[in-house]
Amino acid sequence: MFDPTVFENLKVVAEGAFYDFDLDGDIAVIDRHDFIDLAHMSRKFEIIVRYDADKEKDMECTFSLSASLSAFAEEKLPAFSKRNPGCTLKFTFRFIDPEHPLKNIHILKQKWDSGHRYRVFKHVPIGYNRDGSYVTIEIEREKPIYEDDISLLITYVQEIQHILSTGM
Repeated sequence: MFDPTVFENLKVVAEGAFYDFDLDGDIAVIDRHDFIDLAHMSRKFEIIVRYDADKEKDMECTFSLSASLSAFAEEKLPAFSKRNPGCTLKFTFRFIDPEHPLKNIHILKQKWDSGHRYRVFKHVPIGYNRDGSYVTIEIEREKPIYEDDISLLITYVQEIQHILSTGM
């Protein structure tokens, strides 16, 4: 039996928390991805959730957890590094044609202001059919998330569930 990495432990906790909310009917897991990049020796887990699976909702969230080769090496070869191995945490909210995107950014910054980077994108289709414009707000934690931060990870999942259920 092998010893799971920090990435695997955090992934299992986050995935389990999202699926618990899905089983309770609080949110719907729409899709999930497990990526292994062999060129860069990195791993990434994504889970996409929405409040209601039956219809296209105004908002959905992609929760991403990733680990690089250096994080894996820090964990497996601790004699060569004094840093604690951790993962990158990012979540992206996708709003379909929001009325007030700046209001949404303000609400999210109230929840996760210090220690997070924000990027906002406005997507506008070009051509005859101009339906489908949307805004994405990407929030990335500035510090890695560590194995000792499992309660914080669960808090992030709970906050995402709350945001989706209230519609901001």
